Amino acid sequence: MSLNSSFDESKLLLELSQGSELAFTNLYNRYKNLVYSTALKITKSKVLSEEVVQDVFLKIWQNHKNLENISNLENYLFIISRNHIFDMIKKIARETTLATNIDYKNISSEDTDTAIKDDQYNIILSKIIEQLPPQQQKIYKMAKMGGLSHQKIGEDLGISTETVKKHMAQALKFVRLKISPYMNLFMTLLLFFQI
Repeated sequence: MSLNSSFDESKLLLELSQGSELAFTNLYNRYKNLVYSTALKITKSKVLSEEVVQDVFLKIWQNHKNLENISNLENYLFIISRNHIFDMIKKIARETTLATNIDYKNISSEDTDTAIKDDQYNIILSKIIEQLPPQQQKIYKMAKMGGLSHQKIGEDLGISTETVKKHMAQALKFVRLKISPYMNLFMTLLLFFQI
């Protein structure tokens, strides 16, 4: 839809090219909705469309000395609006990609840190398990590493389930006692890597 029915576009552009703020205000009031609707069709965002209107008219004011020779103002506004919108979308896409890459790197770094801490924890735990009496060590490994029930361990070793539970309770008490000094170290490392 044309907005130029009884409007002297050439006079407005001439006054604008000479720095007339009144001409700029008239231009803004006449075309702001056209720029906004063009932006809204492309971006589907009212907020982005309002930004486009501000940015496009700011560009027009910054380049007002070069506007005298424009032959079709509506086409000119449509083209600079469209180009600005595409530039804005490209910028948003770049920022989104960058943010995604940063998140991915942070996740990878956290995974590496967690793996290191898990390895350290497993080394210490293995050394503590080696200090258990042989029967407790065997029962502990069958339960924790083999995933066997107390009943199955009892059947495999030819001992009662109650005996297995007793050995397991003693083994867990020993492991907790021996690993507790290291827990402060793990908590310190955890806090250090989260900063």
